[in-house]
This record gives sequence, C-alpha cells and structure tokens, in this order.
Amino acid sequence: MRLVTVLLAALLLLPACESREARRVRAMPIGDVNLATVSDGAHRGTFTYGGFTYEVETVVRDGRIERVRVLQNRDSRYAKMAVGVADRIVARQTPNVDAVSGATTTSKALMKAVENSLTGRQEGVPPAE
Repeated sequence: MRLVTVLLAALLLLPACESREARRVRAMPIGDVNLATVSDGAHRGTFTYGGFTYEVETVVRDGRIERVRVLQNRDSRYAKMAVGVADRIVARQTPNVDAVSGATTTSKALMKAVENSLTGRQEGVPPAE
C-alpha cells in the first residue's frame, strides 16, 4: 500500500516538473546572430529539453541562411507543426522568429538549436531562477 501511495504521488508531481521546464523553454530568449561572422557550410546544432535532444542543420552561404533541416525531432503532432519555424528562420534570416501557434515549446527548442548551430554553443534548458 505504501508503494502505491509513493507511485501515485510521483505521478502527480511529474507533470508539475515538466510544466516548470516547459515554461522556462517558452520564456527563454532566442538571440539574433550576426551571419557575417558565420562561415559558409552546414552547421549542426542541438538543444536538449525534457530528456530529448533536438538537432538541426543550418546551411549558410554568403552570409545568408539558405536552409534549415530538422534532423532530430519528437514524433508528435506538435513537434511536426513546430518544423514550420525552419521556413520562418530562412525568410527572416534569424533564429529569433515567432513560434508556431500551438507548438510554442517545440518551436523554441528548434529555434535555440538553430541559434546554437550558428554560434557553436550547445545548450539545454535554461536554469531555474
């Protein structure tokens, strides 16, 4: 009986932890990158959130983002919707774009992966304040 109580408590607390982490991801800033400082070629970047690592490849040529490919993404409806940020990033020439409505958290994870690909940083969820 005691084990059942502990398991129930853990299951009830798990969503709260995920919600805090998701809120931090949604609130994290996405930086603009000076593309003139990024060398031509394919640059890979990652961002880890919720025990999953998102991975992208950003192709830069002549100081412009030519293409963003999502190499690793969750397999959910929201994750598939969030891939739409790749086109926005190419159109605006910055990873700092509007998130896909309804897929904000995954959109932010992909945007941060693109930012990381362009800057060479590899970051995960921002620390709690």
